[in-house]
Amino acid sequence: MAELHLHVAGYADSDEEERADLAGRLREEIEVHGIDDVSHPAVESPEGSKGAALDLAQLVITFAGTLPALVAAVQGWMGRHPSAAVTLEIDGDTLTLEEASPAERQRLMEVFLAKHGGA
Repeated sequence: MAELHLHVAGYADSDEEERADLAGRLREEIEVHGIDDVSHPAVESPEGSKGAALDLAQLVITFAGTLPALVAAVQGWMGRHPSAAVTLEIDGDTLTLEEASPAERQRLMEVFLAKHGGA
């Protein structure tokens, strides 16, 4: 099984709250496409806090096999947020999607996922 980290950078002027909101919408889109293993990674909690903090602008997707549903989900989300940027990372290899046509984004995602055994 592979683990894909997807970081939502949002728009050029997005703050942390907006990035978290955009990531939440993307997570919903991914889940609608039938990918259930989506979570937020834990991060270092501030000293004195009682629980683990989550990086709400980042999603962790665990998968095995092909991922056309993930490609479709990200493409659909980016179609509604064409100026937003997202970064995909698998095993330290990253792909940032921003300012590209829908066809270019789809091609880049398919090549990236195929390289890592996911397409």
